Parts: sequence; C-alpha cells; structure tokens
Amino acid sequence: MRLLALLEYTLVIVGVIGMIAARFFFLPKGFHLGIFCVGAGLALGGLESLLTRRMSFRFVTHSGIYGGAPAVIWGAMLLAVGCAVIAAAYLMEEGLWRSTVNAIARRPGPAIAAGGLLACGAGALLMFNRVGHGVAWTLLVRVPKTLLGLLLIAGGVAAVGLGIVEWIDHEAYLRVSRRAGEALYIDPLQRLWRQFTGFF
Repeated sequence: MRLLALLEYTLVIVGVIGMIAARFFFLPKGFHLGIFCVGAGLALGGLESLLTRRMSFRFVTHSGIYGGAPAVIWGAMLLAVGCAVIAAAYLMEEGLWRSTVNAIARRPGPAIAAGGLLACGAGALLMFNRVGHGVAWTLLVRVPKTLLGLLLIAGGVAAVGLGIVEWIDHEAYLRVSRRAGEALYIDPLQRLWRQFTGFF
C-alpha cells in the first residue's frame, strides 16, 4: 500500500465528511476547513503525478498505460482543480465568495478558458489506450471512448477560444453567447449554476 495515496484519499474523505457534519451542525468554519482538505488532497495528488509521472490516487505503484504523459495531464488537472478548491475555501473564510462569483459572472473569460483546458485534458486521457483486447472491446469500449474524447477536446478548444474572445472583446462575447443560448437553451443551465453558487 502506498502511504501517499492513503494520505490523498484521507484528506478528501475527511474533507467531505467535515463539510457534511459542518452543514448538519451549522459550523461555517468547519465547512470551509472541509473544502480546504478536499482541495489539499487533490492538489497533493496532482503534485505526485507531476513529479513522479505516475497516476496518483492509486494504491499500486504500477500505472499501466497511464504512466508518463497521461499521468502528467492527470496531475496538471488535479493540481488546477485542487488549487481552485483551496482558493474557494479561502474566499469563503474571508467573506469574499459572493463578490468573487459576481466578478467572474461579469467577466467569465478566464474561467471559461480554464474549463476548456480541463475538458481538453479529460478528452486526451480518454483517448489513451495502448492495450488491445480484441474486436469486441474495440467496438464497445475503445471507439466510444475515443469519440467522447474527441468531442471533449473539440468542446474544450471551443471554450478556450470563447474565453479568449471574452477577455479581448466582451461585447462580441455577449453577442456570441446570446445566440448560442438561444440555439442551445442554455438559460436552464445558467439558473442551475446560480443555484449551485448560492448554496455556498
């Protein structure tokens, strides 16, 4: 058993339990501490993957097909998400969460681009498959995974481009997002996002 993986899982699980208990007993600072623990566990896993080029959150040392470049992608994604979660815990503790969410809602370009990069990373991980398992495995698992990976990469690249457009020309972004919202019925998703951010 790898002690580092045990520590990563412990931080995440303790953080989740702490958030639930803090909500139940109305302890805001305990909730913030739980969020910090989750972020610390994710960030630790990300650092491990970046430094060792092996997948984190695994109790075995062998990474299989996901050693090397896939582990680096995984580590970068985990580190980014972990740092974002830690930052969220700090903002909540300092009473800056609402104002930060409102600022991001006004100028969401960097957040959209960051989400696009995460989608690209997830798509790239889905496309890694160096082990052959026969025709049935290829048709039922590998092909759908590859198609989903390509879809995530394409969506991620589009999101990065949209984020750059928003950062450079906010008015052009508003026109594009308004048309996309009308075409894709995004209003329900926006309401869901507002409810989610309001929960914290």
